[in-house]
Amino acid sequence: MLNYNSKMSNALLAGLAIVFLPLLSLAQESMNYRTPRTEYGVPDLQGLWEKRFATPVERPIALGNKRAYTEVEAADFRSRAIERRIAREAPVDPNRGPPPAGGDIEFRTDTNFLPDSPVDVARINGELRTSLIIEPENGRFPLRDESIEFRTRYFELMNNNFDGPESRPPGERCLHLGPPLPTMTNSDGTHIQIVQNQEYVVILSEEAIQVRIIRLGKSHPEKLIPKWMGDSIGHWEDETLVIHTNSFRPEHTVSQIASSEVFEVTERITAISENELLYTYRIVDPETYTAPVVAELPFHRMVPEHQLYESACHEGNRAVIDILAGARRIEMDELNR
Repeated sequence: MLNYNSKMSNALLAGLAIVFLPLLSLAQESMNYRTPRTEYGVPDLQGLWEKRFATPVERPIALGNKRAYTEVEAADFRSRAIERRIAREAPVDPNRGPPPAGGDIEFRTDTNFLPDSPVDVARINGELRTSLIIEPENGRFPLRDESIEFRTRYFELMNNNFDGPESRPPGERCLHLGPPLPTMTNSDGTHIQIVQNQEYVVILSEEAIQVRIIRLGKSHPEKLIPKWMGDSIGHWEDETLVIHTNSFRPEHTVSQIASSEVFEVTERITAISENELLYTYRIVDPETYTAPVVAELPFHRMVPEHQLYESACHEGNRAVIDILAGARRIEMDELNR
């Protein structure tokens, strides 16, 4: 006959099995999953995908090296994210006054038309991640001090130069929005479409209709010409599509991800189930960072009734016309004083 302690031990083991066996099964399924092949014999990653989570790119400083939340902490994160979403979607006071002198003009009137922003924590390999960055260990960009100073001067120059449309930021001109590659953060390129053939992989981002054409089995040109979203080449490593991109334009540097002219990214896209992709990228930019940066993001297949829509930008760039007209008016007022 089993004694009391033996019975308790067996009961505890049984309970742990109930909790962890499903997670172990999911992990084993991801490890053993073999992606269906295209007619060319390579993994078929095609389809409509989305990333919907509120996990930040950089980990909050207060969390230190804490890589994952507990379930309780993740639930608290979600509750606070819901509160912020409700506040953001609240009607704007039509009788509000102008911002204080030198203050920023808010975008509440724009964000009111973006309902149901993500509130969940990104779950990768069973972990509820505190940040998308997993290297360095603190989950933060290892910026060089001189890089911080350069970025400050760059943004001051970019935001205060009204000589002509060419001097305005690329996002304001509808040339390129957000990070160097739309898939790198959770704030841009939320919905994408992947299309493949034997020689190319195309990634279309719904946000601003940004299209990347990745050449398979090719090399970068000897003479690089900087361009939006850089020059991308790719190859297959078993189940994984590996993409290397360089030759970015210097205007790509943004508040979320800084970059210089030597910025390079290596991406890895792997289907870990029928409806989930694991997307990893590694940044190397010795002029901006003291070490490489590695981040991971989950993509999930969009439900069949959802589709991509055109994302028009500024309806013909009317905003740029108004900005430059305002600058000319200020100049005239100063001349007439």
